[in-house]
Amino acid sequence: MCAVIVSWFLLNGTTALSNAEHLPASLSRSYNKVASWYHTDQDWSGKWTNEGEIDARYRQSDLIDLDLLVQGRSVSGTVSSGPQQDAIPLQLVLIEGAIVGQSLDVLAFDYFQGVPKRIATFKITRVGEADSEQLKVATIWQAQPWFPKEATLWRAGPSALLEVGSGNAK
Repeated sequence: MCAVIVSWFLLNGTTALSNAEHLPASLSRSYNKVASWYHTDQDWSGKWTNEGEIDARYRQSDLIDLDLLVQGRSVSGTVSSGPQQDAIPLQLVLIEGAIVGQSLDVLAFDYFQGVPKRIATFKITRVGEADSEQLKVATIWQAQPWFPKEATLWRAGPSALLEVGSGNAK
């Protein structure tokens, strides 16, 4: 038995040592992916849009896209609307916030000349059941009239932010 182990090590020693060297980093990456998955609220996280709504297609000012990543009780992501994209050279505006009761309180902001500037605040709630595929976004305050006062959004897919965090971004 000892001869088998010694001969295996002599034949595969370099590969075994190389694999052993990479093992801690692989374990750390795996742990981070599992922890990210475990702490991500799948009911809130995802891409949401009202693009398929018939009325919104004819009123471009009402179109809104939201990409949410909710982990623990904190919210991060991006938001965009037609008027916002026309007014500033940013396709997306950053958002951050928190879960408050059964809703999300969210602040939209971005950096202008290196300084964070508040753009809008929103209250996001579910329409219907807790696992509903619809969200209601109510604009509480905005610096410019870029977002509709209220919009109903549907889930459009998984959050692109999950791919960025996992290292699978394209």
